[in-house]
Formats: sequence, C-alpha cells, structure tokens
Amino acid sequence: MSFITEAIRLDSEYRQLIDAVKKEFSTHKAYPIAISGLSDGASDSAIISLVEDTKEKRGKMPLVIICPEEKECLRLQKLFTQFGLRAGFYLNRDLNFYNITASHEYEHERLKVLFGILNSELDVVISTPDAALSYTIPPQELRKSIIRLDTQTITTPRELCKFLTLCGYTNVDMVDGAGQFAHRGGIVDIFAPGGFYVNEDGERVSADLPVRIEFFGDEIDRMGLFSIETQRMLESVECIEFSPAREILANAEKIEKLRQAVSEQFKLSKNADAVVELTAEINAIDGLNGEGGSLKFIDKYITLIYPERCSLFDYITERTCVIIKGTNAISERIRGAEWHQPQVIEELVEGGTIAPTYTDYSKPSAQYEL
Repeated sequence: MSFITEAIRLDSEYRQLIDAVKKEFSTHKAYPIAISGLSDGASDSAIISLVEDTKEKRGKMPLVIICPEEKECLRLQKLFTQFGLRAGFYLNRDLNFYNITASHEYEHERLKVLFGILNSELDVVISTPDAALSYTIPPQELRKSIIRLDTQTITTPRELCKFLTLCGYTNVDMVDGAGQFAHRGGIVDIFAPGGFYVNEDGERVSADLPVRIEFFGDEIDRMGLFSIETQRMLESVECIEFSPAREILANAEKIEKLRQAVSEQFKLSKNADAVVELTAEINAIDGLNGEGGSLKFIDKYITLIYPERCSLFDYITERTCVIIKGTNAISERIRGAEWHQPQVIEELVEGGTIAPTYTDYSKPSAQYEL
C-alpha cells in the first residue's frame, strides 16, 4: 500500500486537496470539500494519506470517518491497523430498556474509543451516523470515572471495590470477562474493557488481560497482568489507567431521581404488565441500598442520568477533520434510523413503562449536518 500512497501524494489534485484541508484548519469557519471519481483502492489510499498528512494540523485529535454500513467500518479499521495506524470503531448498540441481563460487549467497544479519544491514543475513529449521534456518557463524566492506580496510591480493597461498583463493574467470584472484578482478602482482580498499563520499564502498553492488585493494608504492594486460564501473574506493572465498564453511571443522588421517576410512572400506569415491570425496577433500585451503581434497565433513562445529552461528536472539536464516505447512502441510513426509533419509543410509552419526557436517545440528524 505504501507505494500507492506515495503515488497519491505525487498527484497534483491530491496536493491541492491537502492544501485545502490544511487551510480549513486555519480558518474561522471550515467548509466541506467534496471528493469524487475515485476507485475503492484509490479512495482507501487517499484516506490513509490524508490521516497521515494532516496529523500535525490535527494535533491530538483523531480524524473521524462516517460510513453508511458497519461492514465498511470494520474493513477500514482492519486496513488502517495493517497500515500501522491506531483505528477505533465506534459502533452502534441496542439500548436495554428492560430489567433483564444483556451483553455489554458493544458498550465496552464504544468506551474503548471514547477513552482513546480522551487520551489521544487514536489516529482515526470510524463510525456510522446513527452510532455517532446516539447519546453516551459525557466527556466530563468519563474523565471522573477513569480508574488510575499506581504503587503510590493509598486506598483499601473495600474502597477500590466500592468505586469499581460505581463505575459499572460486576462483582464475581473469579473474573473471566471484561467489566468484572473479584475481591479475595487483600487481592482485587479487575478485567477492564479498555485502558493501558505502564510496565516496569516505563513502557505504556495496552493489554486485553485482567490485572491483579495485591494490598498490604491501605497500600498497593504489587500489580500485574495475569492469565485467566492459569491465574498466574504474567507481567508486573507500575501503573494502570482504565475506563468504567458502563456508559451510564449513576451516583446516589441520580439513583434517587431515578427512583422518583419510576415510582411516579408506577402510580400512573394501569397496565398490569407495566406494573410488574416497574415493581421489579423499584426493587432493583432499592437493592442498591441508597448508593450509586449500575442497573440493568438504566439505558431507558439516559437523559435523566445525563441531561447534557452528549454523543461522539461532543468528544471532538469543531476543528476536527471529518470524512463522510458515501453521502447519499449515509443520508439513507439516517432516514432509516429516524423511522425506527419512534417505533421503539411508541412501544415503550404505550406499554406504560416510561414517561414520554425521558424517551430521547440520540441527537437529531440536524446535528450530523453541522
């Protein structure tokens, strides 16, 4: 691919494009630039070259690419990774509106990308328009929920476990997947969905492995990555920093607001099935014992927990370089999402399990056009 990107860079029209893009970074108001007539291979080469050639102007902010389909996002992510670029795929996820156990795999992948943007660890972020517009944890809330520990940190296993619970981690007997932690005496095992570690040589590395923290009183005695299969330590680390396990986190104050909202809906609902569902939700809230934490159905109340209404676009600046790959197909995708979401909301409202005031789950398409 390198010889193709070098050939692209020799093209006079590509040089004009780069000059125009760099100029837009310097102006008060940037305008869109249209590129057409490229084959798939030439398009890939041009985008890769654009990512590399705008790095100095972009600074720590990644270039963002919006695609009409997930399979195109995955293809580009694989291509960029093969080319040595740090690429994150911010995918869409189905919100869990019911008090049932659901997978958080997609949620973890989204958090990896958001964490990567905040820590300037990504060269490019790829997403679909509906995923980019969907509400998520606000940047300031994610910053507050990042877990940072080193050998100088003063805390106790109990305090750490309490914070992990507030950050959406699940307490288990033995960790075997992302978003879990286990506590045994003076040892806490944590399997983070995304983050980084600093090893004994001072190297910052990413690892899809759990970390074991061994305490001596309120001091951290040792930390290290370990194998789930053997439970043996593989590598010692000096510092860890990783993201929360859920996008929607609530402290005690917000949990109380949530309880009030669910209780009010319970009083108004005349649907027998809704009463059963709302009763289960109230019981789940009461099970938190007045403390913050994570609830299975909390996606349904994202705007109550986060009235800021933030999306992926709130993690980037107005000067971020955004590539729209397939304008017509993306517009079609947005129209499809705008048709589908009201159907889901109507089902929730008519079912009596939520008040209409809370049924807002993504930014309007006008935000994408900005």
